Amino acid sequence: MDNNKFTNRPVSTSLKAGLACLALAGSAMAFPVAALAQDDVIEIRMQRYTGTEEDEIFQRLQDMLLEASDGRIKLNIFRGGELVPNDQMYSALRSGTLQAIYGYGGYWGGQMDTAVLESGIPMAWTDLDEAKELWNERGLGELLAENYAEQGVHYTVPVFGGKFDLLTKEPVESLADMSELKIRATPSVSAVLNHFDIPTVYIPPQEFYIALSTNAIDGLIYGGPYDYSVLKLNEVATSYTEMNMLYPGFVDNVLVNQNVWNRMPEDLQETFMDVTAEWADYRHQKFVEWNEEAAHLFEITTLPESDVVAMTEAAQEVWDAEAEKSPRAAEAIEMIRDMARDKGRLE
Repeated sequence: MDNNKFTNRPVSTSLKAGLACLALAGSAMAFPVAALAQDDVIEIRMQRYTGTEEDEIFQRLQDMLLEASDGRIKLNIFRGGELVPNDQMYSALRSGTLQAIYGYGGYWGGQMDTAVLESGIPMAWTDLDEAKELWNERGLGELLAENYAEQGVHYTVPVFGGKFDLLTKEPVESLADMSELKIRATPSVSAVLNHFDIPTVYIPPQEFYIALSTNAIDGLIYGGPYDYSVLKLNEVATSYTEMNMLYPGFVDNVLVNQNVWNRMPEDLQETFMDVTAEWADYRHQKFVEWNEEAAHLFEITTLPESDVVAMTEAAQEVWDAEAEKSPRAAEAIEMIRDMARDKGRLE
């Protein structure tokens, strides 16, 4: 949902020097290879889009896989931008230069028709139960897996993120309260807010603090209490409004090159799926904990249900644009619409 996902980190000189070798090694993965024997060790080269701040949580995934596989799965995890720029991770995965990635579909929205809606569009789901229902019961997870498989990628599990709400300098209790404010928002969010004559503007995260402190903007929609506290925005704005526009506010994923996956014995495939799912739940719970710990820094209100219904209707333009990308994207959007109808958010 947010452009902070698209900030490319620089590639170190030493690692750049190794990319040619990686590409040669990866090109071999474009062709089917024999499966590993039951007692062989498989080493997987993964890049994530996050930086040093998340070393500990990804070390946990590495350790969990090593232990659960009795040492047979060795995951070597690189930080964002260390091997390839973040917006090139998906291409590198498909070619085999990277064997796995922890990614965000928004990076490769131009390469796959369901990537943007997978990562999160306004009003698609409003709580964790809805998101899980969409993936696990209404067929979105299977649809995504099929789409990735056609591109030579194995989709493991979604990794549900944190909050995506409004921070303002003055209290906001309804959409009407926002009509006199200038709100920083991404284009898809602006498309919804503009239906209610709410002025919007886009600025990058590094400009949030100065923009709020100088009244260039009155508020922004970016993340949760934790995200705002990390940016020290609580020093200049403390009114936090739960919008129910999208929660979880983004959805990441763990993807594996299909040829690498096919080489793994069935028991290691099962181990990888089970451990990754357990770790994904843990990662989401950390977002919950971090937001709870930072909540005391803000005065929290919630938009009324009638505003949530109105925003869902206003989001149809965004949904239609995603549906037009392909028949499969249209099928995914219809799943989202059916759930919104069933939940009473859409007629």
